[in-house]
Amino acid sequence: MTLPSRRWVWCATLVALVLALSAPLVALAADFGERVPGQRVYDQTGALTADDKARIDTQAAAVERAGSPVVVFLAARDADYDETVADGRDLMETWDIQSAPDQRDGVVIFFNLQPDNLEHGTYALIAGQSLINGNLPQYELERIADDMRPQLEDGDITGATLLALERIERDLTLGPPPPPEPSAAERFANSVADGPFSIVNFLGVVLGAAAAFMLTQRVPARMTSKAPVSQAVSPPTDLSPALAGSLVAGNVSDTAIGATLLDFATRGAIAIEPDGKKKIRIRLLSERGIQPGYEQMIWSALAAQADADGIVGDKQLGKVRKSWGAVRKQIRQDLLDRGWFAADANERRKPYWIFAAVLYGLAAVVIILAIIAQSPWALIGFVPLGIVGSIAIIVASQIPNTTVEGDRIAAPWRGYKRYLSSAGKNPQVDLDLDTAVPYALALGSGQAFNKRLEKASEAGYLPAWLGGPQASSAYAAGFYPYWIAFNSSVAPTSSGTAGTGASAGSGAAGGSF
Repeated sequence: MTLPSRRWVWCATLVALVLALSAPLVALAADFGERVPGQRVYDQTGALTADDKARIDTQAAAVERAGSPVVVFLAARDADYDETVADGRDLMETWDIQSAPDQRDGVVIFFNLQPDNLEHGTYALIAGQSLINGNLPQYELERIADDMRPQLEDGDITGATLLALERIERDLTLGPPPPPEPSAAERFANSVADGPFSIVNFLGVVLGAAAAFMLTQRVPARMTSKAPVSQAVSPPTDLSPALAGSLVAGNVSDTAIGATLLDFATRGAIAIEPDGKKKIRIRLLSERGIQPGYEQMIWSALAAQADADGIVGDKQLGKVRKSWGAVRKQIRQDLLDRGWFAADANERRKPYWIFAAVLYGLAAVVIILAIIAQSPWALIGFVPLGIVGSIAIIVASQIPNTTVEGDRIAAPWRGYKRYLSSAGKNPQVDLDLDTAVPYALALGSGQAFNKRLEKASEAGYLPAWLGGPQASSAYAAGFYPYWIAFNSSVAPTSSGTAGTGASAGSGAAGGSF
């Protein structure tokens, strides 16, 4: 069943970006050649006889006398319908098929025939924007394309093209026939979604308000130990950066692994060295002191990519990161085993995820009804449902993984995080950067140290967490660019344009045969 003309305005917003991005590639694939003045039929396939071309040209001339220039183009290329539409629009744009600049009143009938079977392929009718808004509306363009299909399926390309041109000439001369009767779905959508005070909007606002009230009644209380958080100027315990950072954050991220690598370098297990301009590599030095569990997993992942000299280059570090999902799981398991993470955290989040999914589903129904009814007013009902659904997702994300005991252990580390966030930005505070930076990265305060580290690099400071004396000669010009490279590579927190000429705003219809 054909779509009403205005409905394509909605659909255009969904396909315009795809067509715009794919147009340059399509243009490369379709070789139109040069346009010949006065020629309306171009057959690169040999599918049309001289008599066929003459008959089509005669009818195309009649369309031109009715006010619209026409080009019929046949190419031998495997292409789907969307690609054929893009070819037709690109041809209209490239050859400027319109009666005068900015008139946008041209017509293109484009065929992409299968190279090994010229009786089958895809076709597209392209009409300029002024025609779509005038005597050749989208519903009529689609009706003509539908009527062409039986003849095309019988192999009669000439007959189908003549039918289309005759109908276009009639429409341009006498005006289009009335649009098709709305379907049952369209009638229903119009009855419930038309206008600002529609049933859909009423229900959307009421359901959104009710959902918001329900959500406020079920916002979960954070599982806390009520332990005081007091500022600490040094690591409160000997807990590793990975465990401390994950405990405070309530989840495990790649920064925990990055902080562990800095800790490895501080302990002399590895050295982090430059690898060309603004890139880093890791040199394995000694496995002694690497603890079982996630530390051993990180070491093994590095060793698997190291060369004979124990060096893991910049490119290999990308491969190492593929192992980090398993490392994160191991860190989480360690926290579960200690009783600091709750095994049922996802179960506590699940009701909010389901709640959000239901609201998003209702919002999707509203959008579909708005498209069918061609009523932007109906989107008013979408807004409260979408907002409350998004809030439910945020609420779910705020449910921590930590248990009461885990929160108690995390409390002093939160104090240390506060201190690092403040002291990192204040060069007047005397701070042991060798100790602080790995924890700052793990606790999410690493960016607070950027300016301070840049100044320290200029002053000749050599961080222990890059390898200390093991890497001294490598950082003679300063380490700071490689600190940035480390964060990017180890602990990281083609285009086209739409046509503005003859094809801009054009409508299209067609399919396969």
